[in-house]
Amino acid sequence: MKKIARRDKLKIYGDLLTVLCAESKEDKIVLTRVQVQIKVPFDRLKTYIRELDELGLIQDQTSLRLTEKGKQYLVEYENVLDFMKRMGIAYR
Repeated sequence: MKKIARRDKLKIYGDLLTVLCAESKEDKIVLTRVQVQIKVPFDRLKTYIRELDELGLIQDQTSLRLTEKGKQYLVEYENVLDFMKRMGIAYR
């Protein structure tokens, strides 16, 4: 089995918000599908979701949705990744 490089919370949050944004176009977000896409254990996924909810980046009522603050985070995260790529800095 291929080992995944260790990621920091910034990367995990970015991955999770990206997947939630893409999945939000569906009727219902299936957490196991999100878990597989971002490659984290389910218990840790629930912890990250709770943290993002507490930060106001997502809403967790009937289904997970990005808030405006979450959408802004995602835009800024992509800008940072783009900047790092232009500077030749590798960020996994």
